[in-house]
Amino acid sequence: MRQLVTLFALFITLFSFAQVSLELDNVPVSDAIHQFSQASGYRFAYNPDILNQRTLTASLENVPLEKAVDQVFADDYNYKIRGSYVILLPKKEAVGSSERVKPITIKGEIVEAGTNKKLENVSIYEIHTLKPVLTDASGDYSLDVNLPDDIAFIAITKENYEDTIIQVKRNSEWTIALKRKSAEVEDLLKEKIFSVFNSPTMKTHTKNVNLTERRWAHLALTPGISTNGFLSGKFTNKFSVNLIAGYSHALEGVELGGVLNMERSYVEGVQMSGAVNINGDYTDGVQMAGMSNVTIGWVKGLQMGGFSNHCGDLDGWQLAGAINTTTNGKGNQLAGSINWNTGTFQGVQASGLLNYTKTLKGLQIGVFNLADSIASGAMIGVLNLSKNGIHHFELSTNDVTPYNLSFRSGIYKFYTVLHAGINPHSANLWDYGMGFGSYHTIKNKASIDFEGTTHTLQPLDRTIDGFNMDLRFKIRFGYRFTKYLEVIGGPILHYYWLDVQNAEDELFADRFGKNAFSSSHFGDVLSKSWIGFELAVRY
Repeated sequence: MRQLVTLFALFITLFSFAQVSLELDNVPVSDAIHQFSQASGYRFAYNPDILNQRTLTASLENVPLEKAVDQVFADDYNYKIRGSYVILLPKKEAVGSSERVKPITIKGEIVEAGTNKKLENVSIYEIHTLKPVLTDASGDYSLDVNLPDDIAFIAITKENYEDTIIQVKRNSEWTIALKRKSAEVEDLLKEKIFSVFNSPTMKTHTKNVNLTERRWAHLALTPGISTNGFLSGKFTNKFSVNLIAGYSHALEGVELGGVLNMERSYVEGVQMSGAVNINGDYTDGVQMAGMSNVTIGWVKGLQMGGFSNHCGDLDGWQLAGAINTTTNGKGNQLAGSINWNTGTFQGVQASGLLNYTKTLKGLQIGVFNLADSIASGAMIGVLNLSKNGIHHFELSTNDVTPYNLSFRSGIYKFYTVLHAGINPHSANLWDYGMGFGSYHTIKNKASIDFEGTTHTLQPLDRTIDGFNMDLRFKIRFGYRFTKYLEVIGGPILHYYWLDVQNAEDELFADRFGKNAFSSSHFGDVLSKSWIGFELAVRY
């Protein structure tokens, strides 16, 4: 439970994607690499021997990095994108056979540039195999890989340091100096969200390594025990199955989890879990969980949680057994207990207990409805409060109970009425009721309102257990004398039903509505109608 509280308390997102704008017109490959690097902010790593004599032509405008690299270089080269590097490889490396694979060992140490301080927990991996090792307390490392050729590209990454990629030959030793980053350290709060379930080794690699890789399929028992290994937080999957829990960079397809699904970045597709789904960025599709769905960014589609749903901006539906929370919403929120939106909500909030939004542009349905302001729409509930709505108390007298207190809340065009009254005199009764009304200004300070309410009438000395209802339709005219004082009055049409259980019940019905214009008695059901009045002072 403590872990879940941590998850809901710590939400923040930090991802951006490079866009490339570039014009190339019969440019040599080496010049194209230089211009592409300047346009994208990414550095290139390659063996100069693989560059051919062709010229390149391309026209790019705000093209995502990976598509831009593919469009310019894919005809002649294979490539990998690792951190802030684009690595160009010869085409032949993509089709090497298993017979040509050779073991390569790379050893050395990692130090901090400028200070020569030995760096511990630096992630080092070969760009094809993506199997990382960490440096020890002395900054030493040893990496064994199997590759078709004697040359390998090695990535060296650590949190708060600039990524470095080097080209090495087999069985060589390298001392590498890493430069500290001047800015852009990943936010600590986001790391806490995902570190709750990840091993220390996995957390270190995830912080250090800056890459994204796509895989068609992923199978995990738990984070780290998966087909993507300790770098699973850097992979984008098309299809993922997590038997207990899984951890990936992003999802572009379908993910099924027994207990927990976690994506550091986004979901585009369908994510289903027996308990919890957590996304560090946005969801474009469907999240379904037996307990809770959490998306730190926006959701476009559907969140369905057995207990709760959370997201930033919503464009679609949230369905929860208990609680929905959003920043801004456009669509529908349905919850067993609470809907909570901290910005503007445009659509329907319906809950079994409480709805809240800062600005309402739609409809709230619940026991309690709260909004800082109502731009458009209405509230339907027992208590409806907003800064620019109705919240009026009335003292009144009517033909049944001479002493009454009522409260009206909502908006002027549609509000809720709560009522209680007493007649301690000859009728010796009290009543309570609820209903709805609509208030309209006629001219200047004059007004008219229409109300329909239902009341239960009870004698003061005992309780009537059967059906006992006085339905009232009111037309009331008012005049406002001051900002806080208005006098209102008008006729009431009563329609009363009583399920008579004994003689005392029938005598009770004779205490009011004595001038009925219609009355009947069918079996045990007594009914009658009459015209009454109401006079009130509104505050």
